[in-house]
Amino acid sequence: MPVIIRPTEDRDQTAVHQLLTERWTAPEIMLDGEMYDASRLPGYVALDGKNLVGLVTLIKRDGEWEILTLDSINRWGGVGSQLLDAVVTEARARNVPRLTVRTSNDNLDAFRFYQRRGFRFERIGQGVIDREREQKPGIPLRGDYGIEIRDEILFARPL
Repeated sequence: MPVIIRPTEDRDQTAVHQLLTERWTAPEIMLDGEMYDASRLPGYVALDGKNLVGLVTLIKRDGEWEILTLDSINRWGGVGSQLLDAVVTEARARNVPRLTVRTSNDNLDAFRFYQRRGFRFERIGQGVIDREREQKPGIPLRGDYGIEIRDEILFARPL
């Protein structure tokens, strides 16, 4: 059975909240000093039957959309790419000129994923994660590959 990608709906709330809690420690994500409840944002779910296997959440602004979270339960299976394709398709249909996404300096897999899909480095926010950790102590000190999590990297892609 193929994975189904569709916009998030109210009935997804419990599963989305659970996935974000498992993957991000909580659905509340800090961005530029502001807390966002990613479980309440628009986005897309990836479903394998009735099972949630992926999620992307978006902050839709005039002039750009920002991917706040992108998760695939089974990495390397193409679900992340399918979710990103759904976002790109909708953004183009609505004449959104660009997409952005931020990640922490330790997330080398995200660096590869986004660059292979047309995103480019735009800005490094030195110490951003350190400052966010003061308000959200649950952010770990070390991440992927044992790298200290300190900085935020902004990627952007024109559409």
